[in-house]
Order: sequence, then C-alpha cells, then structure tokens
Amino acid sequence: MPGLCSTVSLANIKTADWSLTPGRYVGVAPPEIDEDFDFSQTISDIHVELGELNGEAVRLAATIRENFEHLAI
Repeated sequence: MPGLCSTVSLANIKTADWSLTPGRYVGVAPPEIDEDFDFSQTISDIHVELGELNGEAVRLAATIRENFEHLAI
C-alpha cells in the first residue's frame, strides 16, 4: 500500500545497501484530488487572515515597546 506499508525481500534491502529507511521502500501515497477545492477563495481567505494577523502583530509590537519604555530598558 503506497505511502503506508510495503513488503520487501532481503535482496531488496541488500540492494539498498542494507538501509532500513522506510521511505525507500514505502514511497508516497498518491495525491488526493479535491474536485470542490476553490483555490481563489482559499487564497482570498488566507489573504484576509494574513492582514488580520499583521494588524495584531503591529498592535503587539506597540504594546511590547510601551512596556519596555515603562521599564526604562
């Protein structure tokens, strides 16, 4: 089952220079395709959230600056 488990022979492990790294044998699962995914809306939502987070970061930086001024540091 790609991406989850695999059965390999001792010969395969020997060919891989005795490496037991799971990814070498398991591989990756095939990508899931979401037909209902709206890329434009998702990017728009992320952009709005980023704007809100940037505003919050500015407010927090101002609060930190004021706190340091009160401490005279």
